Amino acid sequence: MNKLLKVFATVITVSMFAPAVFAGQAEVEWIKPEKFTDIKPANESRSHLQKRIFKELEQHFSELAEKLPDGQMLKVSVTNLDLAGDVRYMVGPNNATIRVVEDLYFPKMKFDYQLIASDQSVISTAKADIKDMSFNTGVRSSFSSESFHYEKTMIDDWFYQTFPETKK
Repeated sequence: MNKLLKVFATVITVSMFAPAVFAGQAEVEWIKPEKFTDIKPANESRSHLQKRIFKELEQHFSELAEKLPDGQMLKVSVTNLDLAGDVRYMVGPNNATIRVVEDLYFPKMKFDYQLIASDQSVISTAKADIKDMSFNTGVRSSFSSESFHYEKTMIDDWFYQTFPETKK
């Protein structure tokens, strides 16, 4: 009985300190963001907006990658981004800039991606050129206050179409 307790204690201790089996992960790289079609700020500096965009979208890709099978990694290299809406410069006493969101200015994104297995072998690799021309209609035009809602919804659509076996 004493031997059984030692084995049990060892198993518990090892499992506490053994590396966890991680759900899928994401790695996002931004290629020449200064040449992206539209990451123009309306009421903040370009560098601050760029940091916010990168942080939000990297986190979103990571949340989606968690739905992949354990140990898989999604590597994304973003080569272009065009945010929903368009920046307009308003001439007047405050010379304000605003982002106007209309159907004409739909979000677009281009990136290369690889899906990597837990043994580091490449499962798939491809280019993605995504856009959401209906971003501003019906249920999709949600009044969400979430930053970059339209872009995240567009990425969601791509992810679930590309990896249909993932759990929503």
